[in-house]
Amino acid sequence: MNLYRAELRRIVRRRLTMVFGILAAAGVLVLTVAMWIASSPGPTEADLAAAQAEADALNAEHTDFNDCLEDERYFEENGYDWVESDPVYQDMTHEEQCAAITGAWTAEDVIYTYSFDFAAEGRVMLFGVAIVGGLLMMMLASSAIGAEWSSGSMSNLLVWHPNRLKVWGAKLAAALTLGAVAVVALVILAFGLLYLTSSVRGEPGDLNAAWWGDTLPQLARTVVLTLGMTALGASMAMLGRHTAIAGGVIAGYLIVGEMLVQLISIWLPMAFPERLSLYTWIGAWIIGRTELYDYPENGYASTPEVMVITATEAGLLLGAIVLVFGALATWAFQKRDVA
Repeated sequence: MNLYRAELRRIVRRRLTMVFGILAAAGVLVLTVAMWIASSPGPTEADLAAAQAEADALNAEHTDFNDCLEDERYFEENGYDWVESDPVYQDMTHEEQCAAITGAWTAEDVIYTYSFDFAAEGRVMLFGVAIVGGLLMMMLASSAIGAEWSSGSMSNLLVWHPNRLKVWGAKLAAALTLGAVAVVALVILAFGLLYLTSSVRGEPGDLNAAWWGDTLPQLARTVVLTLGMTALGASMAMLGRHTAIAGGVIAGYLIVGEMLVQLISIWLPMAFPERLSLYTWIGAWIIGRTELYDYPENGYASTPEVMVITATEAGLLLGAIVLVFGALATWAFQKRDVA
């Protein structure tokens, strides 16, 4: 049988694969239910009328608002003379200006409701779903490699397939194939359920060409990121010959690595300390670019220096990390004894 197909079948049929698949789908369902419960299509006309009546009653006791309504020169006399020349307020009536300046009550203040706007909020949720899927695939790939070392099946496999590079390549390709299919399927599932939720319980928004033009490249880069995570998990397990290696490295970075970044940024007077954090580079890769600001000693009143990290720069750094671990894993598997 073709080695790649055999490895793909093995990793697909693992019990942990089924468990992670169920957990991922359940997570998307939980997110959908949470948004369904939290969101509302909005208040009815009767609800708005009742809320407006309550707001009017509260405004009747609002001294500043009433004083402003009764005095056309209220803004000049109370230091708000800039209101008349401010473009934000120029198209407002005097009553609307008074409401904005004095903080008068509105119906929306009294009867606040949240409506899930898919166009505005759904993109970030899709990124989150993809990254969680990537973490699961990272652990699954690590487990698949580590289990073979623990059980001794790696030795048996090399009896039939002595070409170690071919064996390692087939295992890595199978993990990446499953990772790509699983993450894309998870994102599609999340998109469908969240869009349905926004259509019924919120506002889908305008998914126009500009929205798709921004979203599709970012989602594509996120999927590539999850494939890098999958390869990283498999490489660390191959390098350490144990499933726990990948989990330990991840936990160590999250607990110790980011803490060191924060301490270094406090102790050392360096510009742009955020660039030491892997999260900064991941964000730049997904979004397309990120800007870091370094303010001089006299504070935020001065013009800051700006450091721009592009998706290309972030991709080169993240790709280099994956390639280094992949190369080390390949070297270790090729040179070390299997037993």
